[in-house]
Amino acid sequence: MRCLQDTSVVEHVDVYPQFKGGVKRWNEFLSRNLDIRKAIYAMDSTAYVDYGIKQTAILEFTVCENGEVCDVEIVNQHKISPEFAEEALRVMNKSPKWVPGLVEGKPVRARFRQSVTAILQEQ
Repeated sequence: MRCLQDTSVVEHVDVYPQFKGGVKRWNEFLSRNLDIRKAIYAMDSTAYVDYGIKQTAILEFTVCENGEVCDVEIVNQHKISPEFAEEALRVMNKSPKWVPGLVEGKPVRARFRQSVTAILQEQ
């Protein structure tokens, strides 16, 4: 599900890309697909001090004209545990197509930021 990195990304759009169905559907997608068990099990006292229980991965990615998500990266990787970073990337790369950004009513390739937050604590 990866497209090749493209330098023709539009910086200013009239309508920003969005997950199909909006925030509610994005949260449902995360709740169905995000598996933080590995990240929880990897947390030891040092990791809790370094990263904390509540972690937020800030993902930046390209939404292509056809809605495909590609070129996913975590912009704050040094602030979250490696296991949570790995899981956030896995889930984002599994994302279904988004509604692309628009310029003058036409779909364009645009960069977007989306956060994923989790509480890494056994329940």
